Amino acid sequence: MGRSAVVFAWVGALALALGILASWRPVLLVVLVLAAVAGWGLWTPQRLNHLLFGVLLLVPATAAFGYPVEPVWVILLVGTIVACFGRIQRFHPDAPFGSPGLLGFVLPAVCLLTALVNTNRPKDLVAALVPFVCYAVITWHVVDEARRDPGAMRRTAQVFAWIGVPLAILSIYQRVTGTWPVLDEFTINEAFTAHAGAGRSVGTLGHPIVYGTFCMLGMCVALALRGRMWQVPFVAGAIGLLLSGSRSVWIGTAAALVVWYLSLERKVTRRGIYIAVSSVVIGGGLVAIGPGPVGEVTDILRARLTNVTGQSSATARYVRTEEAWAGVWHSPGTVLLGQGPEAHVRFFEQVGVNDGLAQTFDNSYLTLWYDFGIFPLLIFVGALVAVLLKYKSLAARMLITGFAVQIWFFDFFLWPAAAATLILAIGLAVAESSPVQPGTESQRSYSERPAFVR
Repeated sequence: MGRSAVVFAWVGALALALGILASWRPVLLVVLVLAAVAGWGLWTPQRLNHLLFGVLLLVPATAAFGYPVEPVWVILLVGTIVACFGRIQRFHPDAPFGSPGLLGFVLPAVCLLTALVNTNRPKDLVAALVPFVCYAVITWHVVDEARRDPGAMRRTAQVFAWIGVPLAILSIYQRVTGTWPVLDEFTINEAFTAHAGAGRSVGTLGHPIVYGTFCMLGMCVALALRGRMWQVPFVAGAIGLLLSGSRSVWIGTAAALVVWYLSLERKVTRRGIYIAVSSVVIGGGLVAIGPGPVGEVTDILRARLTNVTGQSSATARYVRTEEAWAGVWHSPGTVLLGQGPEAHVRFFEQVGVNDGLAQTFDNSYLTLWYDFGIFPLLIFVGALVAVLLKYKSLAARMLITGFAVQIWFFDFFLWPAAAATLILAIGLAVAESSPVQPGTESQRSYSERPAFVR
């Protein structure tokens, strides 16, 4: 039997086994497939980074597939385990343990210090600090990987920009059918169904704002890194962003595009004028004489942009901002040290805002200040500013600017996909300023590589 026949026989036997398994135990088949994907992803550091961001950016935090705990904690735990495994892969007894990525632990450390003054409830302390610690571990790993292999970090970003293409197709399907397949069936709450987000698409992420953040990531990476056929992921991101109906991300993306425009050496060119005029003409033509679905999207846009400051979501944010501001300025102690970990959760459980909308302050800066005081807030804002000023990466500057603007209208702490956008931006910032040139990591001698990888 020839070699090709042997391969064909093994493939056929595997397909038959999978078919039998699918008819017998579908759930077990899914588990085996996921295990195979995880094994493939953990095999090399480059694949591991794809797996890491795949978990953070693509797994919905609003759908429970039989998890024993809430999905967000599963995503954070898995992401942290993958990042720790990546650190083990890179471990070498002679390599220095310290890394600039360890600075990410400063924020949870300061939060811990302020929280110890304000709480005697260990459960609240753990629940509040776990996300910060998980993000710090993941940031540590990503920063170190960006320093070791800058080219791989850029490729990882471009891969997820291209993943936005099938997600855009899915978002169109969601808009046409008015449903969120699978996500509607396994949702953890009625507030995260297609009925609650009527007319808005979510990709695989289960929330239109978080999907919009992913689309902003794809657009910024495509426009700044300019890989082959970058226009395709950029347009896909724009379509998804449009269909998400997320005004906070629209504003953040507009701010990111301003950063891109200011980076241009020539602000006005003939080609740019042609593209702008063509876009206006084509867009206007589609609005005027386009098919029914285009008209429906236009209606959604008009509804989202009409009387923005007077809509229920805007007035709800006014009320929440007043409540958060009153809590922050309750006393000098609350200004400096906050109300205590999970204080905003207790506020909405015990007092709340009776308007039927999400019980959250919808402002990441105010939520951090309300819970932990001004010192963690200053550290967080200072870290964003420091990355913007120190690193020259256009992609990172666009993403951080867009993200910093968006989270003024959105609490991102328990949305791993949103946090991963910031972490990937930091990785790109480090990668594009690293003295190590693309490909250097793969060219290192055998003796210089970590023992785990040899």
